Amino acid sequence: MSTIEPRQLRADARRNRERIVDAAREVFARCGADAQMDDIAARAGVGVGTLYRHFPTKQELVGEIIRSKFDRHLETARAWADRASGWEALEGFLREVWSHMAEDSSQQRLMWLVDEKAMALAETTRGELIEVVGGFIDQAHRDGTLRADFTVDDIPTIMCAVGSAMGSEMAAMPRNVDGLLDIIVAGLRA
Repeated sequence: MSTIEPRQLRADARRNRERIVDAAREVFARCGADAQMDDIAARAGVGVGTLYRHFPTKQELVGEIIRSKFDRHLETARAWADRASGWEALEGFLREVWSHMAEDSSQQRLMWLVDEKAMALAETTRGELIEVVGGFIDQAHRDGTLRADFTVDDIPTIMCAVGSAMGSEMAAMPRNVDGLLDIIVAGLRA
């Protein structure tokens, strides 16, 4: 059974769905893989049955959150494509997305919960995002401003590394995330 598309919902059902997704972000940020659907429903102020009507499985809910994350990243990428190209667009995109990640701690933990089914629910948006960001990368390669061995396939690795650093709760791990971001950006330059 697949989730109902938001555009097909009545206004009250759409609001419930949005509250569920917002609550899930908060609960996943706090609990990670231990997040329970009952806790998400309670946080959203809806019954468990309402939650399951919108999202029959936890992975479908995770997939919706990932899709909305990719939507936001795609919006950011398109905005950078409109104002810059090549290296400038890539760096601007990365820094803005990292800023979004810092503001939303669910993004720092959620990728560890994603399986193939959840990712499949976000695949269309992810594909569009790869196309736009790949355009930045291709132009930066042509301009000679980006190291030749970096490809769009490396973006998820960087995002996971940054998310892990942002989400680290280990006292022994320094949290100089801004310094890490500067090192990553410098390391990407040709």
